[in-house]
Amino acid sequence: MSERNLQKADSIVRISEVLGGGRSSGDAGSPDWRPIEGWLGTSLPDDYKELAEKYGDGVIGGHLFIPHPAGPDPLLEFMKEGREIFHEAFGEHDEIPVRLAAVWDRVVPWAQHDWNGDMCLLLPPVESGGGWAVVVAFRQCPDFLVFEGGVVDFLAEPLVKGMWPRGWPTNRPAWLSSDDPSFA
Repeated sequence: MSERNLQKADSIVRISEVLGGGRSSGDAGSPDWRPIEGWLGTSLPDDYKELAEKYGDGVIGGHLFIPHPAGPDPLLEFMKEGREIFHEAFGEHDEIPVRLAAVWDRVVPWAQHDWNGDMCLLLPPVESGGGWAVVVAFRQCPDFLVFEGGVVDFLAEPLVKGMWPRGWPTNRPAWLSSDDPSFA
């Protein structure tokens, strides 16, 4: 196993320790990634798929909603609508980071912060063999936070290290399933 894959596996273990067991594999149905990846024209990173399958249709940190690929809020529709909303909201922004601009038409919405409308996007590799990145598109004060690394590494920052993106509440449950009675 490569050093990078070992780091990703370690990140998955670390955030699982914080988030708990998540849902069992059959809770939201068996996901079929083919329609999603077909629309995107690329395979999604394994760490993202594992996160979405285990913790999707729930919220992380009390407000970061992550759809499940086989959940009641279809992930493919979430991605299509999210991309359109993102382009409308940020298309006229003056300072788009180079990494984001390079894949502007291929951004992959993977989560939304329901506290303030911030969008979390996956950025596909710019070149063959390159890595994925995560962007937080801040809605209320239009700006971007670019994180070079996968979604699990990104989530390890707040969940393990306590380093939350600006404006995100920090005193909420680590993970809550959408079918939990206290989910609001």
